[in-house]
Amino acid sequence: MRHPSPTSHLSSSTVRFNVRDTKQYKFRMDYMWAQSFKTFYRLHDMATNWHQARQICEVEGTSLFVPDNLDEMENLKLLISNMKAHYTAIFIGIHDQYASGDYVNLKGELIRDTILNLLWAQGSPDNLNGTEHCVVMTREGLFDDKQCSDIFPFVCKIMGSNIKYNENCDNYDSEYINGGNGKCYKYHVEPLSWHDAYMVCKAEEGNLAIINSASEATLINSYLGQHLNSIAPDPNILHIGFSDLMFPYQYRTIKGQTLEDAGYSSWNPEKEGSSFTNTKRCGAISRTGFLQVTWCDRPAMFLCEKNINSTP
Repeated sequence: MRHPSPTSHLSSSTVRFNVRDTKQYKFRMDYMWAQSFKTFYRLHDMATNWHQARQICEVEGTSLFVPDNLDEMENLKLLISNMKAHYTAIFIGIHDQYASGDYVNLKGELIRDTILNLLWAQGSPDNLNGTEHCVVMTREGLFDDKQCSDIFPFVCKIMGSNIKYNENCDNYDSEYINGGNGKCYKYHVEPLSWHDAYMVCKAEEGNLAIINSASEATLINSYLGQHLNSIAPDPNILHIGFSDLMFPYQYRTIKGQTLEDAGYSSWNPEKEGSSFTNTKRCGAISRTGFLQVTWCDRPAMFLCEKNINSTP
């Protein structure tokens, strides 16, 4: 039985944002369901630049919001009304970074001949100082061009019909692979810093991988062996979930365990000089299967994990 959700007295055209009103479709718990559009949305109130906003949505298996029609845009104003008061707009998935003045959506489709082109605020786009190539939507539902490096909240969206359930890993990310050990893994070829890798895994509702046994180390190393032609600065390592960022020279997992307590602490027998270990503080595994430390801000491939039937 579907249970009705309490809503305020809104006009009949206003969408109801219900967290679990999903008779047919299900998705992540941090997304809200809009029955009128059969679409899930998430307001990210932590502001960031346009490129990172787009990346975060993609990591979550969704896309940076672009309104499909005027009704959807009008109703999104209800969602973004929950933003902190000092934010005036959200980033949306429209830009002219390919050719100045030719605004396109994330699929590369021009908005020039669409209804969206009528939504510019007065005087916009003006490409102030030749630096404004990304688009925001104001609280009033109007478009304005801003610098892509500016900081704004943003909204991610996905239509219910585009959601694919990964039965093997009990989540909605088809790139997670069941390791046969109670965990699922997602290998990220695109190199990121250790800190960014940590955040990407969290955004996927997982964790930067923690090795709990020698057999798991062998499994993880096999993933690394499948990617020999990486463009990463160091293609021979994989960021994993340990560091000494909390306690210098005391290497612990991101869950606070010592490596010994976690179940795997086999270090590369070739010791590095102290000058390197003073600056290399974040954990990795090499193609040899041994643990090592690397510079936290040096991009590398990384591995996310998710315990099956659990939510971090």
